[in-house]
Amino acid sequence: MKPIKALYPVSLWLMRIGLLLFAYTGHYNTFIKFNFGKGSFYVSAIFLIAAVLIFISGFLRKATLAVVSGLALTLISIYKIIVNLDGGLNSDLVIYILIASIAFLFLSKPTSK
Repeated sequence: MKPIKALYPVSLWLMRIGLLLFAYTGHYNTFIKFNFGKGSFYVSAIFLIAAVLIFISGFLRKATLAVVSGLALTLISIYKIIVNLDGGLNSDLVIYILIASIAFLFLSKPTSK
């Protein structure tokens, strides 16, 4: 069976929407507390901003915004993976591995154009 190449742009949009939803559910509560003394605030802020920028980059022709945001999300996801390694294999670790792979995709091939 051959791949359906026309679905590639749809899959990129689904990943963008998924990143936004994950950023909202996973990082919005930490961000909204505005606790400038904790590192988790800054991690959440960068994650939220990068997820929004990847979504916005879907409407732009240039890929620079998606590449930079993909790099930020990849680095934050790797950081979260390292932090969650102490607990063994759990759902948080697996989710951040998936998010890192999606972010890495936007880092390597950000647009369908």
